[in-house]
Amino acid sequence: MRSSMALLAAALLLLVSLAAAADMSIVSYGERSEEEVRRMYAEWMSEHRRTYNAIGEEERRFEVFRDNLRYIDQHNAAADAGLHSFRLGLNRFADLTNEEYRSTYLGARTKPDRERKLSARYQADDNEELPETVDWRKKGAVAAIKDQGGCGAAGLSQQ
Repeated sequence: MRSSMALLAAALLLLVSLAAAADMSIVSYGERSEEEVRRMYAEWMSEHRRTYNAIGEEERRFEVFRDNLRYIDQHNAAADAGLHSFRLGLNRFADLTNEEYRSTYLGARTKPDRERKLSARYQADDNEELPETVDWRKKGAVAAIKDQGGCGAAGLSQQ
């Protein structure tokens, strides 16, 4: 009886070890090779229809992609260890830095270089008399209303 329990325990240990080894072959917990990352980047670029025109831009974006992939791998390894309740993956933003993503997609508020102050140019002085109405046509500021003719002719009168 004891030997059959030991044999069962050994078989169970072997199954658990094989399951863990199979999991390790699917997900890389260590550093990925340069070749693997470049292959993944090419596939990602194709899937997301990315092209870069500027000299050196594709290589710069590859570096960002690699950094993001490294972060994803580290997070997912921690998730597999039970430290996180979710996993990360590559998406259409994988070639953006955090700063680029935030400023482009999160509507980040940036501080203006200088405070904008309202100009007093068009404000009336306290002692200035202003008319109730102004006919801007008589002042030459706007054109008189044109006869637009029948339906569909409105675009012609604006030329």
